[in-house]
Amino acid sequence: MRQRFLLIILAAVLLVLSACAERSTQWQEQDYVELDNVYPVVGDVRDIDFDEDYIYAALDQGGFSIIDKANGSMRWLTKVEEATGGFKSLYQIRKIASLKEFNRLFVFEMEATDGLYILDTTEQDSIKYIDAVQGGTAGVSDLKVYKIDNPTNDNRIQIAFTAGRNFQFSSYNTQLWLGFDYSITPPASSSGFDLNASHIFLAAQQRGLLIYTKSNRTLVGELALPGEAQKVKVVGNYAYVAGRQGGLSVVDISNPANPVLLKTWDTTGYASSVDVRGNMALVNSNSGGVYLFDISSPANPVLLQRITDCGYSNEAVFDGDKIIIASRDNGIRVYSIK
Repeated sequence: MRQRFLLIILAAVLLVLSACAERSTQWQEQDYVELDNVYPVVGDVRDIDFDEDYIYAALDQGGFSIIDKANGSMRWLTKVEEATGGFKSLYQIRKIASLKEFNRLFVFEMEATDGLYILDTTEQDSIKYIDAVQGGTAGVSDLKVYKIDNPTNDNRIQIAFTAGRNFQFSSYNTQLWLGFDYSITPPASSSGFDLNASHIFLAAQQRGLLIYTKSNRTLVGELALPGEAQKVKVVGNYAYVAGRQGGLSVVDISNPANPVLLKTWDTTGYASSVDVRGNMALVNSNSGGVYLFDISSPANPVLLQRITDCGYSNEAVFDGDKIIIASRDNGIRVYSIK
């Protein structure tokens, strides 16, 4: 009886000690990032882009904002001038992409008949609506614009986006949009994409990663992944995929016809986007915050820090040695990487 009593006391003591013990979360205690600035905004920050001078933020029903990096000043726009006079109102801006070399800003307006507007930012105090991409823009989920380095005709910009099930690609002469160069209709809805010199990579939700040749848009490789593929970032021989409930997946694409899954990392929340800079990867995981990984060895990502003071995050990107996070409830947050 006495032995049983002592065992009960010992168990109680161990229970109390275990309740007081901290979890082994060494990675959270290491400060790899430091909060620099917070920019309160109107609306829900759904997307962000940047150049060397400005941060651009799509604010859903709040229009969009432009933040001057030099002095932190911010302009909030719910309408823009039309080149022919008058104003075009902005009701629900979900995506935004800038190309400073040509003073062009591309914004996806989701209100009523979806449209991809092309704006002239030559005069920051008088941004003008000059054109729009017509057709094929319903439900744009990923948007990127590129400068054509060695143009062979009047076109200077390439516009690429996923919308609904499709991937759309167009060239643009900076003045008048003349239609799509080509479209790809994959076997599943495309939420995101990336390109390299020879291939197009689609994050195709429940279908996983799809790989097409650029030359003739032939599907040459496919890989089922955990969760639902949302966004993809391609660097060298690796594709990093944000897979919603599946977290981060790292794929070897050295042979595009035979992609190989190397590693998965299950994040808290829904992994909705991924970005890579040097030997670091950034995974936005909505209610789970933002995950910063060391990917010096892509097959073995090492978690450096989970950023949670941003609250629910919609997007996270690298900007040089900075991280910009679009927080649903806490504005635009800029962190320095130590």
